[in-house]
Amino acid sequence: MSHDTPPAGLLAGRRVVVVGGASGIGLATVRAAAAAGADVAVLDADADGARAAAALARAAGARACAQWVDVTAEAEVAAAFDAAADELGGIDAVLHVAGVMRGQGLDVRDVPVELWERVIAVNLTGPFLVAKHAARRLGDGGVLVLVGSKAGVQSGSGSVPYGASKGGLHGLSLTLARQLGPQGIRVHALCPGDIDTPLMRRSLDEARANGTDGGRVAAIEAALGRPEDVASVLVLLASPVSAGLAGTVCTG
Repeated sequence: MSHDTPPAGLLAGRRVVVVGGASGIGLATVRAAAAAGADVAVLDADADGARAAAALARAAGARACAQWVDVTAEAEVAAAFDAAADELGGIDAVLHVAGVMRGQGLDVRDVPVELWERVIAVNLTGPFLVAKHAARRLGDGGVLVLVGSKAGVQSGSGSVPYGASKGGLHGLSLTLARQLGPQGIRVHALCPGDIDTPLMRRSLDEARANGTDGGRVAAIEAALGRPEDVASVLVLLASPVSAGLAGTVCTG
């Protein structure tokens, strides 16, 4: 992935919702979208983080707002999209980055069903609900990008529920692309490799605690990618210059 930032003006006039925009890849995406000229709505379960991210976007000259949301609760997802659309005057692109990474290093025989259900709720039911209510707002020329992972698509994962959820998200995006494409809504799954985010750092700590070989964890840490590089791809996918692209985009 390139370390270059997207060109200024690439998203001029576009109204972009970043779900999970308070930290990590999401925060980098808020910054990149604002720098590219977009108006930005930041949706996140971390209300303070969402407000801080929106403030950074405004400092870069963008119109921006923040909405608290629990992506596993449909009424809250619907309300957050209604509020974002009202604030921005409509929605042109939705970039869904929110997720959890739990259960690293656990043998399948030791995965509690409660942990499985939580990861699936956030990482698979959440994108479904976001897609459902994004599709109600996006018109011809709209874009929906679901951020998944190479785990569950090109390789396995150190976490059984995480790998399963990201494989499911990939299948969801392919199905949505087929269904919404004829309506002029472009849908992508973006599947990055391992990225240096607070989520990833916590997951690696969990892997160590669960007995994963320290050398393997250290090797992953040494090769972590930058959130800004994923954000630059998301901004490109949200822009009209990517109108000729379709389906899955794997990076890193």
